[in-house]
Parts: sequence; C-alpha cells; structure tokens
Amino acid sequence: MTRREANDHVGGHQPYEERIRPVGLYTIWHAVETVAVLGQMMLAHDAFERQARAGSKPVHPLAAEHEQPPEPRLQAMPSLDLQRFRAREEERLATYGWVDRQAGVVHVPIGRAMELVSKEGLPVRKEGGR
Repeated sequence: MTRREANDHVGGHQPYEERIRPVGLYTIWHAVETVAVLGQMMLAHDAFERQARAGSKPVHPLAAEHEQPPEPRLQAMPSLDLQRFRAREEERLATYGWVDRQAGVVHVPIGRAMELVSKEGLPVRKEGGR
C-alpha cells in the first residue's frame, strides 16, 4: 500500500478523476443553441409584424371570404347586444305607436297605460264565456 492510498480517508472522499472538459463543452454548446433559437425567434417576430402591418389576407384556398354561419349565431359582443335590446325596449315602453293599424291596436307609454288601467280598470269576462 502506498502512502497516498493509506491517507485517502483523511480527505473524506474517494479520489476520482474530474472530467471538466465535457461539461464545459456541453455548457458552451447549449449557450450557442440558445442564442441561435433566440435569433430565429426575433426574425420570425419581425416577419409576422411586417405581415400584420401589410394587412395580409388568408392564403389558404379553403378560407372563406367571411360567410355568416347559419342561425342561431353566437353573439360577438353580448354587452353591446344587451344595450341595444334595452334601448329598443325602453323606446317601446316610452312611446306611442301602432301594433296593428288595421285592427286599431296601438301601444302607449307604460306610465299612460297604468293611468288608464287605474281609472278604467281591467276588462272583465262575461259569465258564460271562456
């Protein structure tokens, strides 16, 4: 037994041969790959930006010009649709207008309709009719 082998236990570990060169090459290789990928991403980003600014059209031959799907359709902007609906309803409740001109049926503002009902009352059915 040589003197070195006898004192190996003093260092608290077994001697081994460190191979730092493969680890260094591996690290450098991945750094180069990372820079290359980032460069490609920047080039792609610039190309997409130019394409978006130019207002490019869809190239695919099956891409339709902008056909509406069949009914029922999904709402594109539900909050705007709700606002429009409520505005139409408010207008209907606050104005006079014809429902059926030939039959002489009109709609009146809701406030006026409540006044008329409170004065005249609701129509009542005759005893025998349904």
